[in-house]
Amino acid sequence: MYPLALLRLLLCTLLLACAPQQAWAHAQLFATSPVEGAVLDGAPNVVSLEFNEPVTPLAVKLIGADGTALDVLDQTSGGASVVVSLPETIGEGTQVLSWRVVSTDGHPIGGSLVFSIGHATGSADLIPASDPTVIWLLWASKALFFVALLVGVGGAVFRSIADVPRQARRVSVGLSIVGVLLVPATLGLQGLDALGLTLSSLFDSNVWRAGWSTSYGATAFVAGLAFAVSLPALLLRSGRNVSIVGLAAGALAALSLSLSGHASAAEPQWLTRPAVFLHITGILIWIGALLPLWILLREKSDISDRALASFSRVIPFAVAPLMLSGLVLAGIQMGAPGPQWLSPYGFILGAKLTLLIAPFALALANRLWLTRPALAGETRARLGLRRSIATEALIVLVILGLVAGWRFTPPPRALAEISEPVVTAEPIMTHLMDDTMMAMVTISPGSAGPVRLDITLTDFDGEEVAAQSMTVTLSAPDLGIEPFKREAVQTDDGWLIDAITIPLAGAWLIDMDVRVSRFLLKKLRGEELIP
Repeated sequence: MYPLALLRLLLCTLLLACAPQQAWAHAQLFATSPVEGAVLDGAPNVVSLEFNEPVTPLAVKLIGADGTALDVLDQTSGGASVVVSLPETIGEGTQVLSWRVVSTDGHPIGGSLVFSIGHATGSADLIPASDPTVIWLLWASKALFFVALLVGVGGAVFRSIADVPRQARRVSVGLSIVGVLLVPATLGLQGLDALGLTLSSLFDSNVWRAGWSTSYGATAFVAGLAFAVSLPALLLRSGRNVSIVGLAAGALAALSLSLSGHASAAEPQWLTRPAVFLHITGILIWIGALLPLWILLREKSDISDRALASFSRVIPFAVAPLMLSGLVLAGIQMGAPGPQWLSPYGFILGAKLTLLIAPFALALANRLWLTRPALAGETRARLGLRRSIATEALIVLVILGLVAGWRFTPPPRALAEISEPVVTAEPIMTHLMDDTMMAMVTISPGSAGPVRLDITLTDFDGEEVAAQSMTVTLSAPDLGIEPFKREAVQTDDGWLIDAITIPLAGAWLIDMDVRVSRFLLKKLRGEELIP
């Protein structure tokens, strides 16, 4: 019952990781200008989106108050700061800027920014960010892609080390052909996911352009070469040239997976990309040997003995960099211990590491206690090796399914960038006044970012002034930020704006409209330098 319970637990973890949800990726949105929900006096010339790393825009649309969608992708520049130039013909009411960008790891992220001009109106309905069918197909195709790469190309790599039986070669050839077909399939699904489109849009040229524009485009191209190169390495007669071709196919496969993904995109890339390359190389040598050895060990022969002996000599040089690079990548991806470790990415990594204990333990036991007796001709030892190899293969299949789920989860290091505590700046107090009234405004914390405004109204004798309503408008002309306003709410201690974002440091104008009575509106103005 225990293995069945473990399998159910792993399946639940995988389902949670791949279930349709918000499109998480490495890139994270930090700030926008105008801020979310802002009510502006006039239409801004540009809208900016600030990310924690450079991104490439894939789709940007401006949806007006009447529901009309305008494609503004051509007016959008990429980078860590995405700037969208808006048309001059924007009308009043609520506008929605719907955007999708791709980060350096090849994974898309999408969202929308809602702001209003003049006054707020009802916003138009937005298209869902991701199609569940596309997500599931993308996960399944990626899992099968990994199997084809590790068993198909891995078989070609093993043939450069030892003889591969005909049955194993047929399986590897078949999987390499499947891999060649999967490359365009995964690329198209990547484009659909990047643009947030449904499966019916698969043959849209924009979908394929979007797929190629992500870093996965490079992965798909090089992986396609790896599958193609592996075929002659598996089909031609054994020899030195076949060994060279098999090693070349393995190098291309390892290179392909080092060109995209969370781990490869992490900094410092001079460390992470070579680490991914070494990690995949070790996996190819290990996994690529399982099927040939399982078939060869059915009976004792010179070919099976040579293959087992060759694998036994080579595997330590594959496992050592595999484990070392895995520890390096896990340390970088997980970041410092914190709440972000309890994330879907962390759960998948934990499940993967737990599962890896068994095959590593089996591999060690095989080397210490079964390999030598098997080479000596002991039938029981050869049978034990075959059972061990079959168990390793089944566990690896589950691990590959889990790894494919990483495509839909952000690494904890990315979450830490937006959740790690920062030193809170001291509040800033500023005074606005006219000839009869004074407003003391406390900005907490006293720095750019999300703040709260506490406001007290008094006359020049320090007596509290009653008011019916209050509106605060912030603007930063020197920074190119148009005015945006918020309604203050009255509290026992005065007036409060609980959530407002000052996106950039610099000089900010504060305009306050105070409705003292039905017939009297007081206007106060001041300027404050926000660090």
